[in-house]
Amino acid sequence: MRLFLVLALAGLAAAAAGLVLLRTALSVVVVAGPSMSPALRPGQRVLVLRRGLARLRAGRIVVVAPAGLAARGGGPVGGGLVGDGPVGGGPAGDGPAAARPVRLLVKRLAALPGEPVPPPVRPVLPAGTVPGGHVVLLGDNPDFSTDSRLWGAVPADRVVGVVLDRVRLRG
Repeated sequence: MRLFLVLALAGLAAAAAGLVLLRTALSVVVVAGPSMSPALRPGQRVLVLRRGLARLRAGRIVVVAPAGLAARGGGPVGGGLVGDGPVGGGPAGDGPAAARPVRLLVKRLAALPGEPVPPPVRPVLPAGTVPGGHVVLLGDNPDFSTDSRLWGAVPADRVVGVVLDRVRLRG
């Protein structure tokens, strides 16, 4: 009986540790603006792999922290995605930080370091190729998107994660 109890407790501890690890790697976030329509609609929930930087490929939809991004001319960046918890912190729902939505941006990765600069970005980034350590981001709906057409190349370390899929909620 004692062995069974020890094994059961060990199994529960392992399951709890796995859930914590999963919650820190994945987030469900809510799209807040029209910059990515028709691919993503305002109010839609998406699943984001937070440590998905190895998955960066042109064409993938990514989540970006806006800190340090400003349109040429100095204005702050806004819109995009509202997360469900702290960007670099623990799982959503833990502590007072989880009560405050985190403003993030959702954009399509248009080019990686060394790749040709896409035509819409050439007026602000005429170098020909994307500089090392940077990426080019574009919204799918250019009339409603603030992106690399205004910012130029974005430091790759601003990418928080990669959108894996849309989330459908029951009920």
